[in-house]
Order: sequence, then C-alpha cells, then structure tokens
Amino acid sequence: MAVVGARLTENRALMWLVAVLGGIAIHLLLWHFSEPPNLFNDFYKANLAAAETLWAYGLKSTWPLTERGGFSNLPVIAWLYVPLVPLGDLGSAWTFWGLGVAALFGAWALLVRLARLAAPYAALLLFLFMINGPVVNSLREGQTSQFILLFMVTGLVLWRAKRRYAAGLAFGACATFKLPLYLLGLYFFLRQNWRIVAGGATTIGATVLLSVWLFGIEGHIAWYEEWVVPYVSGYIPAFNVQSVDGFLTRLRLGEEFVRHWDPPIQPTVFHRIARYTAFAILYGGSLWLMWRASRRAAPSHEGDAPSPRDLLEFVLVVNLALITSPISWTHYYVWLLVPLALYLGGELPLPDDAVTRGLMRVGFVLISVPIVMLSPLEPSWYAAILSRTVVSVWLFGGLLIFAALARGLWYLPAKVVAFEPVRTTS
Repeated sequence: MAVVGARLTENRALMWLVAVLGGIAIHLLLWHFSEPPNLFNDFYKANLAAAETLWAYGLKSTWPLTERGGFSNLPVIAWLYVPLVPLGDLGSAWTFWGLGVAALFGAWALLVRLARLAAPYAALLLFLFMINGPVVNSLREGQTSQFILLFMVTGLVLWRAKRRYAAGLAFGACATFKLPLYLLGLYFFLRQNWRIVAGGATTIGATVLLSVWLFGIEGHIAWYEEWVVPYVSGYIPAFNVQSVDGFLTRLRLGEEFVRHWDPPIQPTVFHRIARYTAFAILYGGSLWLMWRASRRAAPSHEGDAPSPRDLLEFVLVVNLALITSPISWTHYYVWLLVPLALYLGGELPLPDDAVTRGLMRVGFVLISVPIVMLSPLEPSWYAAILSRTVVSVWLFGGLLIFAALARGLWYLPAKVVAFEPVRTTS
C-alpha cells in the first residue's frame, strides 16, 4: 500500500484520475441507496412549494407559504427559489442540484487555498467530499447545507485576508439559513471581534427587516410558533436528527420511532437531567478551555488574520453547535469538512500524537457513513440495540472530533506540533 501511495503521489495525473473517478464511482453507488427514498424530497415539499406560492401571489403572499411542516426558513428566503419555478418540477430540482454541486466544488477549492493543501491532500479532500454520506444526503434531499458550507469557508478566507466585516457578512448568512449557527455570533461577541459581529448583524438584521416588511409581524409570530417553539420544548427521535437531544429521545423510545418527525416528543425528567448535564460539560468545558487559552496566549489585534488558535476555536464552536442543537440534521455534518481540511493542511494546532490521530480519523470515518435507514425497524432485540446505538453514528463521530479539538485547546499553551501534511515539489 505504501508503494502504491508513493507512486500515486509521484504521478499527479494518475493521482487526480484515481481521486476523481474513484470518488464519482462511489458517489453514484451511494446515490442509489442513500436517504431519502424520494429524490429531492425536502426541495419539493418546502423550497419549491413556497416559491410556487410566491410566484402565484407575489407580494400579496402571507405566511404560511406551504402546508404545515414545509418551509422552515424566514419567509423572505423563499424568494431566492422563485426564479426556479418556470423550470418545472424536474428542471428546478436538477438545477438546484447543479448549483449545490457547484457550491461544493467552490467550498473545496477555497478550503484547499485556506488550508494550503499540497496536491496529494487536495486530491484526497476532493475524494472525501464525493464519498461523504451527509453530502450525498443533502444533494438528494435538495437541501442547502452545501451552500452554508460555501458561506462558512468564504467567511474564513475573508477573515484570513483581514476583511473582517465582509467575513461577518458571510457568517451572518450561515446563521440566517441555519439557526444553530447563531452560536458563531455569540462566540465572536464574547471574543469582542466587533467587525465580524457588525458584519453578521448587518446580514441578519437586513434579512429580518426585509422579511418583516414583506410578511408582517403576525406572519413572523406564526413562523416562530410553528418552527421554533415546538422544537425547543420537544424533541425529534428520527434517525436523521444527530444531536444530544435526538440521541436521548431515541434512547428512550427505540426502534418504533426512528422515522417519527412530528409532533416533537416531550422530554422526561431523565432526559432533562441528562441534557443539562451534557450541556454543562460541553459548553462549560469549551468556555473554560477558551478562557484558559486566552490567558496564556498573546493578545490578538482587531486587524490581524485568524491565528491557529482562532481557527481551532471556530471549528470547535461549529462542532458544538452541531451536537447540541435541538435539531441537527445529518446533512449538517457536511460542515465538519472544514476542520478536516484544516487538519490535513496542518492549520490546526493539535498535538501530533496517537490520541489525536485516532480521534480525528475515527471521527471523520463515522461522520462520513452513508445515510441509510431501514423503514421501519421491526421490533426485536437487535433493532432495540441498533436504534439506541448505531443509528447515532454521526453524532458519535462529531463527539470524537469535538474531543480532539477540545484536547487541542487544552494543550495549546504548551508546545504542540501540528499535523504535517505531505509536501511535494512542483
């Protein structure tokens, strides 16, 4: 294997050919049996349905834009999909798929630049993009997680270029589409990175004001009551909710609820105790590690590019948002391709030891597992075990990566050796 790897590294044309053709072949294989069973399921019931309402009624449209359980973003965001309506059902869906593939390619190209990846690791990252289970799932669902990935990486590139306000605009777009990423805003606020905070507030504020202007206060109260309140007080046990709350709910209900999405299940006393204990450890530990690192590190300046510590804290916060959000869909895990790229490029200040390598490698294998679920799981002893363990494999992978990143923060004040990527001559 070592000989084959060395030959591929030396022959760049062959290396890229293997990465691209191998990745496409595996991606097409995964495409045929990955969730959802109905192609572009989320796109049809949510994005396109809302856009068709706007196409028909224009500025007279009011909330709700779809049947209950359809469009979940701020109402104004539905206008982004209106240009797709004239293309018809198939045309609009495949066009959206094409845009999603372009966003993934753009995110990969920017990550190669951000992480300063040499050719072998750039090819490896492209291969891992194509075989990633959450990537396939997001494309099949017609979801937007790949676009959020592009916004996120764009923000990091702008931050490194010392264009912090513009970076904040990109990070604000991430939070506008996906509520768990508001945690990034809290992080930058606590770090007193005011230019990024201002940029994020600009994007979010402008979007909210435009949405309220078009759909009114009452429409947004109805949106809040439909899409925020139920999922804060209750939780979803379905297999594709990969968060602490999803795991705890499946732990109680088991195999008969792996495809239960609505209504949210009210938590038990045990769930609440376990939830708040886990959150106290995850959030309290993260804040303490960041405080500890800041006490021992040299002070950062507003105009500086992000330090290795900044990058480490950023991906830690993204990871934290994933595993602690009340709803964290499996396709959200495409965002963990960011710490993967930075790790491959040696941009994260992690100890280069067996523990870090083990946590990162196993973690990334688990989050890349294809999104597959039998429906329904027939009641049996093994189904009871699978629904409480294997079904949460993406969450477990996220927890392992979180542990590796948190461990990096712990060792940050000491001398650490970053992962050394393969360097090749031009």
